[in-house]
Amino acid sequence: MFKIAITGPESTGKSTLAEKLAKHFNTDFIPEYSRTYLENFEGQYTENDVVEIAKGQHNLILKEEKKSPKILIADTEIIVCKIWVEYVFKHSNETIDNILKQQDFDLYLLCDIDLPWVYDPLRENPNLEERKELFEIYRNTLEQMNVGTRHATSIPFEIVRGDNEERVENAINIIKKYYHE
Repeated sequence: MFKIAITGPESTGKSTLAEKLAKHFNTDFIPEYSRTYLENFEGQYTENDVVEIAKGQHNLILKEEKKSPKILIADTEIIVCKIWVEYVFKHSNETIDNILKQQDFDLYLLCDIDLPWVYDPLRENPNLEERKELFEIYRNTLEQMNVGTRHATSIPFEIVRGDNEERVENAINIIKKYYHE
């Protein structure tokens, strides 16, 4: 099984990309658990809520892995929760860091901020400077991460750019560099 994680700041087209890639590769995609968790949420979320979201996302990934598809696409993953906690609460979270160590993808697609930010009540960072800062945090996190057993060096990741179908085609071409049926 070849596992792809789609990651990046909010409003960068992760969900749309995951859905279109799943259709192209004739597979399912793992949805973003935070949407399910927060849609009926009232009040301000806490760090513990982000921990619960990380656990929920990880469980969705594990559940889909058991189905053993040829290709697995995750619309977000635990790096998002790690960065979310560190950016909002200004410190790391041991539980999230431990879940992240269990995460094992073959390829990360980092979505660029070249798409316009679109309002959604669950989104928090419309400011372009914040989006740039968050994108660099994602890039730096991916560059610094190491995976012990699967990859000898850093986790392979590529930045996905482009608008709409161009973004999808760019992602497909990237995947084909790493995934050979």
